[in-house]
Amino acid sequence: MKKLKLAFIMIVLAALLVPSVLMFCGYKNANRENRVLAKLPKLFTEEGFNTRFAAQFDKYVDDNYALREYVVTAFNAADIALLKDVNGTNAVIGKDHNIFYGETVEDYLGINGLTEEQINTIADYLSDMRNKLEERGMQFAFMTAPNKATVYPELMPSYLRPTDAPRNIDLLREALIARGVDYIDAKAILLEAKKRRSVYYRHDSHWNNYGAMLVYNAIAERFGLEVRDPDLYETVTDRMGDLHNFVYPSTDYPEERIIYPKLHSYTSARPINFDRDKTVETESGANSISLLFYHDSFGRSLQPILSEGVGSLFMTSYFPYDTSYIDERSPDAVLIELVERNLDKLYEHAASLGF
Repeated sequence: MKKLKLAFIMIVLAALLVPSVLMFCGYKNANRENRVLAKLPKLFTEEGFNTRFAAQFDKYVDDNYALREYVVTAFNAADIALLKDVNGTNAVIGKDHNIFYGETVEDYLGINGLTEEQINTIADYLSDMRNKLEERGMQFAFMTAPNKATVYPELMPSYLRPTDAPRNIDLLREALIARGVDYIDAKAILLEAKKRRSVYYRHDSHWNNYGAMLVYNAIAERFGLEVRDPDLYETVTDRMGDLHNFVYPSTDYPEERIIYPKLHSYTSARPINFDRDKTVETESGANSISLLFYHDSFGRSLQPILSEGVGSLFMTSYFPYDTSYIDERSPDAVLIELVERNLDKLYEHAASLGF
């Protein structure tokens, strides 16, 4: 019995020490998460002694200890097997192998939503932007990218029980339509399309390329671009989801990715890398239309489709929106895309401007 206890103690000690020893020896984990990992802090900075060193070092170790991806995967797999969900990870395990982003749960439940006054603040801000652009002969449209849980509520775990409170995405749509602001209703488009085929990835928070093409067609109809056939495509199975890497960072779960035939060739000012660049600029021979596109991560899958369909495309993911690009580029049209879960940030921006 003593030998068994001793063996158990040695195994536990080894499990605790091995990551630290490997980390000290220079072992580097592969970063498969959609975020920048904490860097080793300095004890002294230009301002002097770093009073936040201990907290920053703790975060650094938590992000970078050796074999972290294997430990996280094993821990989360055990959580899912025993509790049907995960703790300490910004993800929610849904039905039929779906994973949802944890930050969208409040929207799904209908709690802590924006007030009518706050919705009106956003709508007034966007209406004012529309008016100023139209005075300069520019078209404008706004689009809310729905959270995956908004399109697939039936796949959320049954222990989450949504309220019947009105949702931010619906309230804003109504407020913008009442003000005559062009609103591209991606939610309605995707809810209808999911009857035919999937429009979001299972292990990702974003719409897939099929959903992106349907949204593009709505944009094309609004701005006079060429509409595409969403059902003409090939597929490969190589898409790795952002939420999969939250939950199972040491494993692969390749999903089907749609590839559409090229409509028009385009060139970019520099090689496109959304992880590095906040702006992307492309040119094509599709037409003479120029489009300024303010977007978040949902805009990434729209980039190649828009680049093939727009003569001159300038995309920026800066937020708050840098309107100096409008003066610099004088586009024919301006489009804003913002994910549903970040509508509160748009309210804060609009309120800071006095709307």
